[in-house]
Amino acid sequence: MKLSLLLPNRFKKIGMVLLSLGLFVWILTQKELIFTELDKTNKVITLTMSFFCFLFGLYFFTFSKEPIEDEYINSIRLKSFQISSLIQMVFFIFSFILMFLFKNEPNGDEGLSTFLLSSIILYWLVYIVSFNYNLISIKRERLN
Repeated sequence: MKLSLLLPNRFKKIGMVLLSLGLFVWILTQKELIFTELDKTNKVITLTMSFFCFLFGLYFFTFSKEPIEDEYINSIRLKSFQISSLIQMVFFIFSFILMFLFKNEPNGDEGLSTFLLSSIILYWLVYIVSFNYNLISIKRERLN
């Protein structure tokens, strides 16, 4: 029995909407371009909800099946995960070397949280770009 942890293909569109909406609201709220009249508690709730909307959208978009899901697509997924892991590791090594050389560390909990959050987002963006690039290249090769 083959266990698949992937969501149906229709979740890819839902994920794209949630991802963009969550990111859009989160950035605009952080920059205080919208919801400026909210008190601190409601602002934190708005930021949390928009961030989780972004995360669920990212999850739905990343882990949705392709219209034709076969073993070759699974090998592209694996290759993309490997590339993402490698790039994230290089990012960490390069960042820590720069922090050591310039004696400049993330300031407090907020700086560290931003650093770690950016590394997580980098991982998933590299995965999405790598997977879709490889998928498009394969489709082009099959057409030629």
